[in-house]
Amino acid sequence: MKRLARKADRSVRALFRFAAVIAAVVAVIVYWNFGTFSPCGVLREAIRQRSDLVAVFPDGAIDFAVEAQFGEMSAKRCFAVLLEAVASPAPTAGQASQLSIQPLAARQGSTRKAKVVAKRS
Repeated sequence: MKRLARKADRSVRALFRFAAVIAAVVAVIVYWNFGTFSPCGVLREAIRQRSDLVAVFPDGAIDFAVEAQFGEMSAKRCFAVLLEAVASPAPTAGQASQLSIQPLAARQGSTRKAKVVAKRS
């Protein structure tokens, strides 16, 4: 019985060591890519890495833009925004142009219908 307990204890220790090594590797990769562990700092750097123009803006300007879009930023909210960005990748240029055209076409169609209805009356 003691032998099984020691074997289980070694297995649990090995599992915890493995999880610790994975966490350390992820932490090193995050710090290497973004230079910080703070979720809001990582979000700010991710925004800077997406565009050359945004790279020259100070932290305050980027924070203002992010707060305008997502509300007051906290570590929890920054982390949620980062996870959402990872889960739903940015649309390609073709998808973005289709998304911007669709609402415009819908509005034009509704005004045309209104004009046809007005002409019939």
